[in-house]
Amino acid sequence: MTHAMPPSSAATTPASVRQWRLSTRLVRGVIGVVIGCLAIVVLLTGAFTKFEITERLDDSLQEVAERLQFAVLVLNQQGSGHDVAHLSNIMPTSLAYQITDAQGHVLLRSSNAPESGFVTPPQAGFFMQHRFRVYVTPAAQPDRFIMVGEPRVHRAQATHHAILIAVLPILGAIPCIWLLVVWIVRRSLRPLVRLQGEIRERGGGNLNPVPQLDLPVELSTIQAAVNLLLERLHKALAAERAFAGNAAHELRNPIAALLAQAQMLRGQLARQASTATLPLPANTMGQIAPATLPADTLSPAGTGTGTGTGTGTGTGTGTGTGTGTGVMPQTALSASEKAEQTAVEDATHRLDAMISQIQRLSRIVEKLLQLSRAVAGTGFRRDKFDLLPVLHVMADELDRPQNSDNPRLILETGCCTHLSVRGDMDATGILLRNVLENALRHSPPDSPVRVSLALADSPMGKDIISRTQAQGTTGSSLAALRQQPEMADAVILTVENASPALPDATLSKLTDPFVRGGSQAEGSGLGLAIARTIARHMNVPMQLASPIPGQKDGFMVQLIFPQDAA
Repeated sequence: MTHAMPPSSAATTPASVRQWRLSTRLVRGVIGVVIGCLAIVVLLTGAFTKFEITERLDDSLQEVAERLQFAVLVLNQQGSGHDVAHLSNIMPTSLAYQITDAQGHVLLRSSNAPESGFVTPPQAGFFMQHRFRVYVTPAAQPDRFIMVGEPRVHRAQATHHAILIAVLPILGAIPCIWLLVVWIVRRSLRPLVRLQGEIRERGGGNLNPVPQLDLPVELSTIQAAVNLLLERLHKALAAERAFAGNAAHELRNPIAALLAQAQMLRGQLARQASTATLPLPANTMGQIAPATLPADTLSPAGTGTGTGTGTGTGTGTGTGTGTGTGVMPQTALSASEKAEQTAVEDATHRLDAMISQIQRLSRIVEKLLQLSRAVAGTGFRRDKFDLLPVLHVMADELDRPQNSDNPRLILETGCCTHLSVRGDMDATGILLRNVLENALRHSPPDSPVRVSLALADSPMGKDIISRTQAQGTTGSSLAALRQQPEMADAVILTVENASPALPDATLSKLTDPFVRGGSQAEGSGLGLAIARTIARHMNVPMQLASPIPGQKDGFMVQLIFPQDAA
């Protein structure tokens, strides 16, 4: 038998498996790769920019050195000395220069140049000093050298500024790239989201194939596989429901016929036992009809005794004829009747036991068929209906209204005048019937079963949740369910009886098939299993508690029905 799973429950993810989103992973992966590539581009751009700026600044030092050739000519005309050229607007980032002889003595320098030579002894080329980047070149006149120095602060500032100008557009493009990647990924995953929504809507009440969507090739194969699976599931559920219906018809009829025959035989035996105690029939002459008695009950010839009046002729054998009334001895007849009556009583007892077992077989078959229908997904339908009439019908059927003087079921609906839920009305009736039957069967005869309805946000509902929190996980789960949006206006159906308290080990397995709580009451151990299966299919949380919170004994079943406000 195929076990159908509920649509939402569906499917629970183990705690050890970490959930993740495909869109998030794609965005993170693409952005990570893009940022990594951009980082490499930034590094290469920075290095290339630094190299280019260094070359450009070195070229500018060479140009300045060539322009200072005329200063060497002027210096030769004026004569050597330690002259200092004072220029306006000299800043720490301005270029500095020196003209030295072959021994490194400074002949002419700018005001921001050091008094000693940049490089001693002078050598042509580029040199990196502590504060300056220096270019040394021989002058046109022998024994003269031109040294031009650029402050390293200026060079660093220029390099950083150029790198920033080159890299900043790349860094600024990262948010734009991120937005584009998110948009592209979400746009590309829209078909998958539509397919996900269509599959999520499928369940026991909706096994229609997924319609044709604008899907890529990779998702079209998934759609085809899902439609094939839905078709097979629909056929399997239809076959199981048909089997349950046919089995119910094929099993109920022979059992009902067998029960009827046994009851008819029981009535026939009862009538036979009543007629066996009537007086034996007499003939028209007032005598016991010989044909109606066994041979050994007739008196021997000539030895019969009787009272009466009459005339007759004898034949010598002691027999005669006459008219009147007579009493024959019936000692042997009474023993025969007693044996026959004992046999009838024994057969009656056997028939009573047979009828009781046939009725028990009928109830077990009915429960098995209900369990089969529940497992086959009879509670998957999502039709809108009012729960209160179903509850009243089940209560009236199990506790007839004529028992108003001493009712077994006490129904408290409170302020609830209607309760619109979604599900299968027949399955809900089976669910409520099994819960109420279980409570009535295992409740003491002089103790009523209380059935109450309360809104989760009402004072009564809050009181139920607070009382059950002290019991353990039941109250905690009720409080957690109340935080869910769909359970904010839920209705709590509570069924309580005064049965003895059950151990925790028994309570945890009580919803398994053929598990009983140790009670001597007649039952099959299937009622709560059927109720649990239907409740799961309807997405109705079902909680068990024993003893009743705040009491020392009792058994409680709570069903939480979310209202359908649509």
